[in-house]
Amino acid sequence: MTEVLVIGAGPTGLTAALELAAAGVSCRIVDAAAVRSDKSRALAVQARTLELLQRHGLGDELVRRGQTGLRAVGYVAGKQRFELAFADIGAVDTPFPFVLLISQVDTERVLEDALARHGVTVERPVEVLDFDGPRARLSTGETIAPRWIIGADGAHSLVRKAAGLAFDGAAYPQDFILADLRIDEAAPHDRIRFFFGRDGLLVALPLPGADAFRLIASRRDLGADAPDPTLADFQALWDAFSPTPARLHDARWLARFRLHHRGVDRYRNGAMFVAGDAAHIHSPAGGQGMNTGIQDAINLAWKLALVSRGRAGDALLDSYHDERHPVGQNLLRTTDRLFRWGASRNRLVIGVRNLVVPRAASFVLGDPVRRARAFRFISQLAIEYGKSPIVREVGTWHAGPSAGHRAPPLPCFTGVRHHLLAIGGPPPDLAEWADEIEVHALAEAPPHYATIDGSALYLVRPDGHVAFRSPTLDAEPLLSFLREAYGGG
Repeated sequence: MTEVLVIGAGPTGLTAALELAAAGVSCRIVDAAAVRSDKSRALAVQARTLELLQRHGLGDELVRRGQTGLRAVGYVAGKQRFELAFADIGAVDTPFPFVLLISQVDTERVLEDALARHGVTVERPVEVLDFDGPRARLSTGETIAPRWIIGADGAHSLVRKAAGLAFDGAAYPQDFILADLRIDEAAPHDRIRFFFGRDGLLVALPLPGADAFRLIASRRDLGADAPDPTLADFQALWDAFSPTPARLHDARWLARFRLHHRGVDRYRNGAMFVAGDAAHIHSPAGGQGMNTGIQDAINLAWKLALVSRGRAGDALLDSYHDERHPVGQNLLRTTDRLFRWGASRNRLVIGVRNLVVPRAASFVLGDPVRRARAFRFISQLAIEYGKSPIVREVGTWHAGPSAGHRAPPLPCFTGVRHHLLAIGGPPPDLAEWADEIEVHALAEAPPHYATIDGSALYLVRPDGHVAFRSPTLDAEPLLSFLREAYGGG
């Protein structure tokens, strides 16, 4: 029997299927497209995503395929006004202290190859025609009744509609145009350039693994019948915004699109769940979207696995909404502010932005502490679930990762099980949880962790967050937490 049907084989769906398959949960993943898209929509993979994928050995693989050492350079009215090195961001508790630029095509290929190693392949082209409760009728003529359904099927999600989830929000008033092309110029290929002008914003990103760039610009809403952009349109934009004359040529993708900011009211309805763009769509400001979807999938998958194995009750699955809905809402608010500030076509806003942005950038980038704090937000290292109903902390602590917060990664954090760090003494007897929790006895606290009087227990969840910590090595408080938080076993 198929326990979980994953619908949609983008990064979110592939990650969900990979996590489930690695945990031994029977799953299938289907996608309506006959082949994977050769267009790279997302380009940035953040540090937190790399940390979590490294549990499967994939963080290093993505880094080998992508580009690091990036710099963001800002121009106002044709003059360079700030520069930020993404490899000098002051983070000391991550093996990935940078933003990785990599084609979404390569990210999906790495995930799909890892999934295949667990014996699961994407079924293409397979469309879900309709639902009858948890039963899904497929375009192959098959009807299946999985225990759970994950909708990773994008902004127009059929799962979201079938689950009756509201998707509130609106479209931004601007049209956007995009081009992947070549530029005849001598500029280094390690710079993301932001050109702020009196008529808007032009962004130029290097495409990793290719001697090409992606240009993105906003323009007035020209209506639904407006034509797609041409190479000449982008040449005119480049001539207007860039201080360096150059010839644009060999455009291999020209597109116009609208951006929306929308989010669901619930991430679950019974046996149906939504993740990624099916749950939240927003502007690409900050490179957050794909990364948030991947982390949605990881948060949900370990909980489904526990319930599937009978080690937790169904109520644990409600914590998926409790934890990820606030993250999605905060993402919508933050990207909305950044977008409205950066892409406005209001002349007054543009004037204030062009004056303020260079000064704000200098203020933030000129101080290592402020620079590190900004990176922790962009990199998603700061995401935490301190108010979650399934985390607990014993004692009063003044250092180290709190319950619900990210656990700085250690070499032993591999696979999809819980990890218990028993610091400063013999570990407690957790025989009844031996199949779910890997125990690591440590003589002293590793870097970035803390103890009280030399001892501590840290229970780290499969998604890399601290579930429980205590200053004693006693088993009973931990076992009590597991019984109450997970409600099974």
